Amino acid sequence: MAVYVDSALCKSCGLCVANCPKNVFAIGTKVNKKGYSYAEPIHEDKCIKCKICEKSCPDLAIYVE
Repeated sequence: MAVYVDSALCKSCGLCVANCPKNVFAIGTKVNKKGYSYAEPIHEDKCIKCKICEKSCPDLAIYVE
Protein backbone atom coordinates (compact mmCIF):
# COMPACT_ATOMS: atom_id res chain seq x y z
CA MET A 1 0.00 0.00 0.00
CA ALA A 2 1.18 3.48 -0.76
CA VAL A 3 0.00 6.99 0.03
CA TYR A 4 1.24 9.70 -2.31
CA VAL A 5 1.11 13.45 -1.72
CA ASP A 6 1.91 15.72 -4.64
CA SER A 7 3.83 18.36 -2.72
CA ALA A 8 3.55 20.82 -5.60
CA LEU A 9 -0.27 20.77 -5.41
CA CYS A 10 -0.73 20.71 -1.62
CA LYS A 11 -1.76 24.02 -0.04
CA SER A 12 -1.58 22.84 3.55
CA CYS A 13 -5.33 23.08 4.17
CA GLY A 14 -5.11 20.29 6.75
CA LEU A 15 -8.25 18.43 5.66
CA CYS A 16 -6.36 15.17 5.26
CA VAL A 17 -4.92 15.56 8.76
CA ALA A 18 -8.33 16.33 10.26
CA ASN A 19 -10.29 13.67 8.35
CA CYS A 20 -7.98 10.66 8.50
CA PRO A 21 -9.36 8.14 11.02
CA LYS A 22 -5.90 6.62 11.55
CA ASN A 23 -3.84 9.84 11.86
CA VAL A 24 -1.68 8.98 8.87
CA PHE A 25 -0.92 12.61 7.93
CA ALA A 26 0.80 15.62 9.43
CA ILE A 27 1.73 18.98 8.02
CA GLY A 28 5.46 18.78 7.52
CA THR A 29 8.20 21.36 7.80
CA LYS A 30 9.29 21.23 4.17
CA VAL A 31 7.98 24.03 1.95
CA ASN A 32 6.88 23.69 -1.70
CA LYS A 33 7.47 26.24 -4.49
CA LYS A 34 4.23 28.04 -3.60
CA GLY A 35 5.44 28.62 -0.04
CA TYR A 36 3.20 26.07 1.68
CA SER A 37 4.30 23.46 4.19
CA TYR A 38 2.71 20.39 2.65
CA ALA A 39 1.08 17.32 4.17
CA GLU A 40 3.15 14.19 4.57
CA PRO A 41 2.10 10.59 5.30
CA ILE A 42 4.05 10.06 8.52
CA HIS A 43 2.25 6.86 9.56
CA GLU A 44 1.65 5.25 6.18
CA ASP A 45 1.68 1.80 7.79
CA LYS A 46 -1.55 2.68 9.65
CA CYS A 47 -3.45 3.47 6.43
CA ILE A 48 -6.60 1.37 5.90
CA LYS A 49 -7.22 2.55 2.31
CA CYS A 50 -10.50 4.27 3.16
CA LYS A 51 -9.47 7.09 0.77
CA ILE A 52 -11.15 9.75 2.88
CA CYS A 53 -8.01 11.85 2.49
CA GLU A 54 -8.10 11.47 -1.28
CA LYS A 55 -11.80 12.40 -1.46
CA SER A 56 -11.51 15.37 0.89
CA CYS A 57 -8.45 16.95 -0.74
CA PRO A 58 -9.67 20.05 -2.62
CA ASP A 59 -6.46 20.19 -4.67
CA LEU A 60 -6.37 16.51 -5.70
CA ALA A 61 -2.91 16.28 -4.20
CA ILE A 62 -3.40 12.89 -2.52
CA TYR A 63 -3.54 9.46 -4.12
CA VAL A 64 -3.96 6.18 -2.22
CA GLU A 65 -2.91 3.00 -4.00
